[in-house]
Amino acid sequence: MPLREGDTRLPNRAAALDQLPRALSLAERRGLTVTLLWIVVDQPSARHDAQQRADLDLAHRLLPRLRTHEMLTHWGPGQFLLLLPDADVPSALVLASDLRQLAGAVPPEGAADAPAAAVAATSISIGVHGRRPHGAQDWRELAAEMVIAVQRVLEITVANGPGRIEIEP
Repeated sequence: MPLREGDTRLPNRAAALDQLPRALSLAERRGLTVTLLWIVVDQPSARHDAQQRADLDLAHRLLPRLRTHEMLTHWGPGQFLLLLPDADVPSALVLASDLRQLAGAVPPEGAADAPAAAVAATSISIGVHGRRPHGAQDWRELAAEMVIAVQRVLEITVANGPGRIEIEP
């Protein structure tokens, strides 16, 4: 099974589900918190090809802000999961705010780093969920619980309106 999305060239959901248990295991040994950000485009395109281009453009905007060991994965059309293997929720909120601003910024005409067909500013909503793992847990089970938890948080985010950031209550 491929671990990269062909359109965005980002790791896909299979890669995220493979990497998350490893990150949890390492975080437990180091006493760190693992945080997930679920990023969704507020108004996805109805056309598949337009959504693919928009997702690629959004990924290009967000990736420069991330550290090398953080993993942005393309979960599906207009959906991304960001794995932060050593970030607590407060620092993840700072990053989420930065990412929301980057998504809403339009690259200047003729900018060297702008994709050839840059799309307009993109409004995104972000759900945030973090946990400090402990050794008595099954890492794959905990990974699945975290993905479900961050998806639930995003449902709250979307219900409260576009362009929001919500953390697990």
